[in-house]
This record gives sequence, structure tokens and C-alpha cells, in this order.
Amino acid sequence: MVIMDYGEAVTEFEEFFSERYFQEVVEAAKDGRDSVVVEFEKLDMFSFELTDYLRENPVSGVDAAEEGVQSHEQVTGEDFSVRFVNMPEEDQVLLKNLRSEHIGKFIPVEGMIKRASQVKPEVVSAIFECTACGDRYEKEQDSSELKSPYKCDCGSKKFDAIEKNMTDTQMVTLEEDPESREGSEQPSSLSVRLEGDLVDPDFQKKIVPGNVVEVTGIMRERPLKKNSKKFDIYMEANHVEPTQQEFEEFELSGDEAEEIRAMAEEGNIYERIVNSIAPSIFGHDRIKEAIALQIFGGVKKTREDGVKSRGDLHLLLIGEPGTGKSQMLKFTGELAPKGRYVVGKSSTGAGLTASVVKEESTGEFSLEAGAVVLANKGMAAIDEIDKMAAEDRSSLHEAMEQQQISVSKANIQATLNAETSILAAGNPKFGRFDPYEPIPEQINIGDTLLSRFDMIFPVLDEPDEEKDKELAGTILQNHIDPEDTDAEIQQEELRKYIAYAKKNVRPQLTEEASQKIQEFYVNMRSKGDEGSVPITARQLEALIRISEAAARAQLKEEVDVSDAEKAIDLLTYCLKQVGMDPETGDFDIDIIESGVSNSQRNRLQTIKQLIDTLAGDDDSAEIEEVLEHAQEDGIEEDKAEEIIEKLKREGELFEPQQGHIQKI
Repeated sequence: MVIMDYGEAVTEFEEFFSERYFQEVVEAAKDGRDSVVVEFEKLDMFSFELTDYLRENPVSGVDAAEEGVQSHEQVTGEDFSVRFVNMPEEDQVLLKNLRSEHIGKFIPVEGMIKRASQVKPEVVSAIFECTACGDRYEKEQDSSELKSPYKCDCGSKKFDAIEKNMTDTQMVTLEEDPESREGSEQPSSLSVRLEGDLVDPDFQKKIVPGNVVEVTGIMRERPLKKNSKKFDIYMEANHVEPTQQEFEEFELSGDEAEEIRAMAEEGNIYERIVNSIAPSIFGHDRIKEAIALQIFGGVKKTREDGVKSRGDLHLLLIGEPGTGKSQMLKFTGELAPKGRYVVGKSSTGAGLTASVVKEESTGEFSLEAGAVVLANKGMAAIDEIDKMAAEDRSSLHEAMEQQQISVSKANIQATLNAETSILAAGNPKFGRFDPYEPIPEQINIGDTLLSRFDMIFPVLDEPDEEKDKELAGTILQNHIDPEDTDAEIQQEELRKYIAYAKKNVRPQLTEEASQKIQEFYVNMRSKGDEGSVPITARQLEALIRISEAAARAQLKEEVDVSDAEKAIDLLTYCLKQVGMDPETGDFDIDIIESGVSNSQRNRLQTIKQLIDTLAGDDDSAEIEEVLEHAQEDGIEEDKAEEIIEKLKREGELFEPQQGHIQKI
């Protein structure tokens, strides 16, 4: 194979930019950009010898391209770069497959940005002056240390650096996609060096930890230590193209936006969206509706006094094994860009929020974002949240309400954004629900975290011949024809629709909708028995967020009464499942907020007072006597025993001797 020389490459590039890519260069220059992005396929169609030359001699190839574009009449600056994008799939190399043979080659790689350093200036070349005779020499700088010329013509070896030519650089760590790993393989990572307009403030919006990107560039090597014979490989980036990023950063063409608006004008768009959520899972319509609304989200607001109210919705699914919870979490994590799926048992607080790590190259401490921060403006799906250690779970409190993570470790005081919707799933304490116990008592998560979820859904597995027949049919059909789904809107189309809605639609609450929500709230509050609170301001905030999400899903600029009714209907459904006192049949939000209903609290107080009243000289009371008096006060014996056991477990009572009880 005959490879062209540098001069021929320059000529070919001049021809390419004047004949095939003239307009693109004009637009780049007109927009004031410092580079033009070239589709690799178009260059390959123009001259495959040119693309081969670029692959094999990337440094010369990129230089030839930049020299070739200089002949274009619109290009005036000398620092105009040429960036190449969308190389063929067969050229792409997995991070785990990078070897010494790739050093010096021009290749594309894909991975998730795990860490991005700060942008720092770096010396490209410097002018040195001889201290003896004043002669000046320019020297290119390609190592980590500033190197002066070896010797002056006058014989002196002493030089002063008097002028430095600098460029801005940034180091980014890429981690390979989990799907490309096999078995117990460790995730491979690669350092990528960015410079020039790749570190411009505008371009930096794409360089966010959590974004999945494709990087084209030249593989380089550097010694692990000074004079070491072992080398580390890194990439000198030519271009970075996000393949998965925040909904708000999605680029949609005019035609796509037009199609999306046309879809929204169809009367049944809300139902179509709900039916497109996890279509291969049978049933769970209310949960799918809630997940759809969670993906769209409410509107974040910042008030004049600086107080922010979140727009993101948090959902909790507590269900028996085999009810499809994990599959719904997986689906949602994949649908939402920057979606993260983590499992509680194998996650720590640092892994969810942020950890402090030591940079190998500089020795400095830096922050590494955890799953909830990486999913900023996306979604974190946390499975088996009940299996997490309590101290790890508590790290989610700040992320869920304040939507940020504060870190104070190793001389680093930082606040990271975590505008993340959380979809969590777990099992009841004993695997299956006890129909005679309030559901919140069977959720082993902690009341403070439980109260931060906007909606909580129990997922029951109850035998029902008709439903079981349909469920079995759906599962079997999925196995017979796994490619066939009943989604009314395909996943890619739905993703674009959501991106358009989140970017362009910020629905305002109308007076009528506000009135409807207020009526519901006041009406519910008035239903509480003495001492019980059926609903709190937290549920009122949740109602507003759900209403806004329903309006946004239909691309409406205003939240009307129908949206408020959808929110009320969904929240009432949740409260019936988890916020109802089984003894009185009334709504009692204390069950969720504190894990104890008002009727239980009253019984607790009664038992404590009886122990005080019946206590003898040794401050203890006979259990039998307490149970008798409790029955006289209308508390059944088994309920009274249960309360005594509960107070013993919580450390409020103890048995000083057999058959006696005493307060601590």
C-alpha cells in the first residue's frame, strides 16, 4: 500500500476544504469558532488514501489538515484547528483492548467521564536567553519539566526563560462502559488530554462527569517514573463528542421538534407515554404513570431570598420478590440519559455521593463524584435500598431534599450539585407483606428518608387467576419474541420527546389548578382525628411537582385543573396504600413521617403512664397488672404486649426481674 507524503496530504486537504467542506468552514468562521468539525465518512468518500494517512501518521495528518484549511479564504487566524468525528465502528477500540500497537495511531474510543481535572495552562514552547552573551533560543516543550537548550554558541550552559507560549489543558479520566466488560473484569480507564478550544468554557458543558463520550485522538505514551522502562498510555484528544448527556443538552433538529409538537397535539399523548414505560412488564399501570411523571419532572424554582424548591420527584417501590421492580428500575435508568443503576448492598455512602481520591500524577487530593452526583440532571435508580447500611442510606438525605452534596474531607470543602431524581426499590422486612400490619412498619428504611419520597408504592404479588394468565402470557411472549415490544412510542423517540419537554416547557400553575390543590389539602387536613395529621406541607409540594410534570408531559405551558386532578388521584392512591391507619381507616401521614400512627402513639402514652402509676418503691411495675389496666382502658392484651416489646426493643423499658417492667 502506497502512503502519500506530507505535501500531497496538504494539497488533498486544500482541495477537500475548497470543494467538499467549503460551507462548513464558512459557518465555523462566521460563528467565531476556532475549529471546524469534519465528518470522517465524508473525508473517506473524498479520498480513502487521505484517511489512511491520518490513521497511520496522525501528527502529520492533523498538521496537514490544519495547513490545508489555512488556504480557505474565510480562515484568518493561524490557530484554526480541524477536528474529526464519527470514525467507522470497526476503528473503535475498547479501553480494555488498548495495547502498545495503538501508540501513535489515530483511533476513536468511548467511555464515561469519571473525573475531570481543573483547566490549567501549560507551556508549549519557550524562548531562553543566554545569561553570558544574551543570545536567544526557542525550544519546544514536550515533557513535564521545563527544559532549556543544552549549550549556547558562546559555551555557556546557563539560560533564563524570558517568554513562554502557553495553551490551556485539562486531563479527563474515561471509564469503560459496563456492557463491554465480561465476568469479573475490572473497569479499564484511560487518561485523555484536552487542549485548545476543547477546554473553552462553552465546550466544557460537554465535559461533565457522568456524560458518555466518544473521543477521537492520538495514542501517546509516557514513562510511569523517571527513566522507567514501563510506560503508561494516554490519549491526545482531537475531538470529544457526547453520545449520552443531560436531557437539556440534547440537540434536536427543526423537523424533530416539529414532529414532537405534532405528537403532543394528539389527544391521547399522556396515555401513550405511560404505555411506553417498561412495556415488556405486565400491569403496574399506576407505577408506570408515576415513573413517566418522574422522568419529566416538575419545575425547579429559586425564590428571591435564595430558597430553592426542587422540581425532581422521588419514588419508592416496596415490593415482594418477582414483581418486576428491578426491571422497571433498569428500564428507567437506561431511558434517562445520565441514568445510574446501583444496588444498595454493594453501595457505600461515598460511592453514592462523593469520595476524596489522591491524583496519581500530581499527588493532590481531588473529589470523585458518586452515582447520585454523576446522575446530576438525570436519574439514579437504587435497587435493594433496604439492604444498605443505615449510615450509608443517611448520605442520601441532603441529596434528596437540598439536591446537593457537601464534602469536608482532606482539606477539601466543596458542594456538588445533585439535581437527581431518585427511583428506589426494596423488599418488605420479611420478604412478603403482612396484611395485618401497616405497610410503613414493614419498610426497613428509616422514617426520615421515607418521608422524603414524593410517592411510595407497595407492589403486591396476590394470586388472581385472570391476571396470572395475562402475566404468564406476557412473560412467555417476551421469551418467544424478545424483539417485539408493545411500546406506543419507541425508546429513542420518547427520549427526544422528554428532552424537548424538559428543555422548552416550564409550566406555570394556574389559579384554577392552585384552587383545586388547595381545596384537596385543606379538606384532607380537616379530616384528621384529634392528634392525627392526615397530610403535611411535604405532600402539598409533591402535588405541585406532580401536576407540573403532568402538564410538561403534554407540552402545556400552564398547569390546569386536569393536571391537578391527575396529581391528586395519584397521591391519594399512594396514601391509601401506605398512609392509612388500618385501625381507624383514616389517613395519617405520621405513619410515613415517624413510623407510628396516632392511634399507636396514644396507646404508647397510655402504657407509659400506667407503668408510672403502678410502679412500686423499686420503680418497677408487674407486667400482668399493666396488661389488666390496659384492657380496662380499651387496649387489647396482645396489642399491649406488642407495645411493651416495642418499647423494650427501642431501649425505653427493661425487665429488672422476671414479670416486672421498668422505665429507663
